[in-house]
Amino acid sequence: MTDILQLDGWEPTKTYAQGKERITEARYIEPIDYCQKCGVIGALYRHGTKAISIRDTPVFGRPSIIKATVQRYRCRECGETFLPSMLGIDPSRRMTARCVEMVKDLCEEDRFTRIAKHVGCVEGTVRNIAAEKFESLHSRFRPYLPQWMGMDETMLAGRQRGVITDLGARKPIDLLPDRDKPTIIRWLAQFKDKETVKGLAIDMWPAYRDAAQIVFPGLPVVVDKFHLVKKANEGLDAVRIRVQREKTKRVRVAWKRSRKLLLMRHDKLNDKGRFNLEMWLDNEPEVGQAYWLKERLFNIYSMPKDEAIAAFDAFPDEVPASMRKEFNDLTRAMRNWRTEILNFFDYPITNGYTEAFNGVAKVMNREGRGYTFNNLRARLLVKNPRLLKSPISNEATERAIGGRCDCCGGVFDVRTLEPHHIAPKTVAIVANVAFICPSCNSRFHTEWANHENTLST
Repeated sequence: MTDILQLDGWEPTKTYAQGKERITEARYIEPIDYCQKCGVIGALYRHGTKAISIRDTPVFGRPSIIKATVQRYRCRECGETFLPSMLGIDPSRRMTARCVEMVKDLCEEDRFTRIAKHVGCVEGTVRNIAAEKFESLHSRFRPYLPQWMGMDETMLAGRQRGVITDLGARKPIDLLPDRDKPTIIRWLAQFKDKETVKGLAIDMWPAYRDAAQIVFPGLPVVVDKFHLVKKANEGLDAVRIRVQREKTKRVRVAWKRSRKLLLMRHDKLNDKGRFNLEMWLDNEPEVGQAYWLKERLFNIYSMPKDEAIAAFDAFPDEVPASMRKEFNDLTRAMRNWRTEILNFFDYPITNGYTEAFNGVAKVMNREGRGYTFNNLRARLLVKNPRLLKSPISNEATERAIGGRCDCCGGVFDVRTLEPHHIAPKTVAIVANVAFICPSCNSRFHTEWANHENTLST
């Protein structure tokens, strides 16, 4: 029969479907002439056979099992009985080596429970294999110092984790177990080429600034403008909420639904939005005062440096006494972080990429509930260099296949999938192109489905 296994040392004898699984019966035929217990050569004799089940990579979307008959041996020298080490089989589990490698590839893109269902094993096996993969990734990972560095934090696995990014290259550099000052200092101090860094963008967490000043004396630290204008919006919204408490329920609901008009920049509104906003502000002078305060703060970032500094220093005195409570967080931050905020006009960097990366990390954390911090760190930081260039050029096709192998059905990084043209008579998957994962590509690169349609090679 056709050697569907493609495993050295194995001879398939029968293949069939059983329920939702694909079963392949096979014999292990590779001879052995030494004792694997004591190492003596030529002292073995056959001691019956043993039937074992070995999990293999899925075949055409079905979990696959090799039902194997393996010769057992006994040593005349030491008297030990053993099964030989089998080619293509992982030594630590009843699973083919290629299946282990497939699980390692899948665990970078998919959830453990779904991988376990796809392969046909228990979730604990996938978790253990993934731990080996992530440990290997961690050992290869090397952080570095960029020219423009971003620091922030995000909640992962129940704790606030420090996030460090390269703002120039728009890529993550490292995830730290926490955001505490000693942790930041240890991370920064590990590098010798400290003159590489030209600037650091942070939020208003003091540990980042203090750690940078200790390790990099004189390094320009810039508070991301997003955090300041956010406080201005929060102050404006607090004024709206206070004023609307005196209104009827109908007015309160209408104000709440229209709050986006207040938070948008005035020059970003269309004619209708600008008309509605100005009517609102004319009727509510206190809300109008708060709105134009917010706009003045936003405008500071578009001014030349000298004008911006003057406007910045004058801003706290422009806040009316009746609104100082609502704008207190903003004015306090302006006093405490004045130098770092104004550094923006000499070093106009923002932490926008870091905030975006935090969002990706949170999505991954939600999708894989139960991931340890080390697992998340490896998934977020480490990518195989071969993924830098995609063999698939059609973006619409990439979206259509969704990273799923057309042969085994596993979910992979779309850039690892190899495109193969299939015969026109086959029902088109995407424009008569099948996308195959590395494991299936090496195993089935000359045959397709029932061996009637051939893949291009």
